[in-house]
Amino acid sequence: MRGRALILGLALAATATAAHAERRMYSYDPVSPDAKRLTGFGLTVLFDKKLTRTKVIKVLATAVPAQASLMPGRESDLGKGGLAAMKGVDAGADLYEVNPKSEQGRVYIRAFCPGATRLWLSFSALALHRDLRVQAFGDDPKGGPTRVCGTLDFSFRGEWKLPKSSVPDPMEDWTGGSGPG
Repeated sequence: MRGRALILGLALAATATAAHAERRMYSYDPVSPDAKRLTGFGLTVLFDKKLTRTKVIKVLATAVPAQASLMPGRESDLGKGGLAAMKGVDAGADLYEVNPKSEQGRVYIRAFCPGATRLWLSFSALALHRDLRVQAFGDDPKGGPTRVCGTLDFSFRGEWKLPKSSVPDPMEDWTGGSGPG
């Protein structure tokens, strides 16, 4: 009986550890013309990483105080077939929608996809020392099809060391002056 209880306890502890998300923040340098035009000096991504899943929380302009919160995107919002139906798009990417009501969400929408009222961003896999591709999609307020507004390619720059106590405020220098690199 004690053996079963011990095994059950170890299994529950392993499950809890696997379910725990680790908050991370990576910065990227722009490579493609769209990335340089839309982000200037680059992009920083705040995300939670679980054993089997990654959830992007925010995107931040690396050199200026601009950020946008993200929420999970629904491919059905992009139109019939979602990402797979769009030409030149990575159908296996993770899709998020920019929240227009938080931070500078509306600024991101106007900058990344002029004329759109909604903006979706798809992300390639986020991994240490791996380059990143972000594709931007905007709606047509007049009812036309969702369009690709840009393909942004970035090279991995570095990982930020996050404070232990809370989510970092990108408008404060909580790093003590040390950034990624």
